[in-house]
Amino acid sequence: MGIIFTIIILGIIVFIHELGHFATAKYFGMPVTEFAIGMGPRLLSVKKEETVYSIRILPLGGFVNIEGMQPEKFDLEAFKKERMDEIIEELKDEINSENNEIKDEQFISEVEKRLDAAVKQELKRQENIQKNGFFTKSPFSRFIVLIAGVVMNFISALVALYIMLSIAGVVPPQYSQAIVGEIEQNSKANGKLKVNDKILTINGKNIANWSEMTKKIGEISQNYKNEDVILKVLRDNKEITENVKLAYNEKTRSNILGIHLLSQKSTFGERIKISFIMFGDYFKLTLDGVKMLVTGKVAMKEMTGPVGLPKVIGEAYGQGGLFAMLGVFILISINIGIMNLLPIPALDGGRLIFIIPEFFGIKINKKIEEKIHLIGMIFLLVLMMIIVFFDVTKYF
Repeated sequence: MGIIFTIIILGIIVFIHELGHFATAKYFGMPVTEFAIGMGPRLLSVKKEETVYSIRILPLGGFVNIEGMQPEKFDLEAFKKERMDEIIEELKDEINSENNEIKDEQFISEVEKRLDAAVKQELKRQENIQKNGFFTKSPFSRFIVLIAGVVMNFISALVALYIMLSIAGVVPPQYSQAIVGEIEQNSKANGKLKVNDKILTINGKNIANWSEMTKKIGEISQNYKNEDVILKVLRDNKEITENVKLAYNEKTRSNILGIHLLSQKSTFGERIKISFIMFGDYFKLTLDGVKMLVTGKVAMKEMTGPVGLPKVIGEAYGQGGLFAMLGVFILISINIGIMNLLPIPALDGGRLIFIIPEFFGIKINKKIEEKIHLIGMIFLLVLMMIIVFFDVTKYF
């Protein structure tokens, strides 16, 4: 199941990312020759107008081939020679498969006819590239096309977060208001606090949610000496101050307040608000992970790549079912979005670095830029091989 879910989740995420590039490129009139999900040889493909839509054999990544991203000078004579060789081979195969004989003059005439048609088509294509290719568009247009994939990943993560909150129907504990739902029997808050009390402050510090309340109690517990904890609570629309002592818990070996959260149903507005808050938390968590990787606090072998994902996703499914898959989708979407934004040549973020100076009138030689991107691509391939190696070792 881990492999199946990995292919499905990665396929959806890659499709959404590439759809962002594809849709914006089409909007700005850029010629797109292929929209591919996966890498390697084609499994399925269909051509509509100028674009080939394909699914490739390796479910790792995808691409949108936008014409004019590389500064290439069209060599008509070289094209004719290469295409002629292809046409000759194609024609020979056709003759052999049909067991037909054809005179030399007819053969040459058919080759020339097909070559003329191919040249006309290619010249038309080259004219379109010179007129509408990626490099001919404004810096703003190219910036939007490059960043669109990342934006789509982030939007899809936000939508998935909202769906997850809607399915749950309640506010997650860490974002819930600090409202008392139950008081433990051995809690010293008995007789002081009541169910539905909303905790506003602890020792004068404002409490916004249940997470802040538990964090503050944890801080007090570290050096607790049986002193009163001053709680300001909202009860029946009135603010009341209660002095409460903490109780020692043998199980957690800490001093606790001894209360449980009141489950709170989420409204439409709360789900939208919490979706953005949770997105920010995921975003920060991912950035912290990248920072630790760059600084060496986390070893390369601790990273999980495409080969290791089925194991992780399989374990997540075993623990939380389809609901957990939604969480995995969110986490990977944000991770892929952030990774693509990194200023590494060949990635979207690396290409954006070369476009930003153009907003200030600074142009960078396109041939030099492409050489830098080529180096970046080699670096990424080496990095991927290392990650795959460590992924494989995790299975043993």
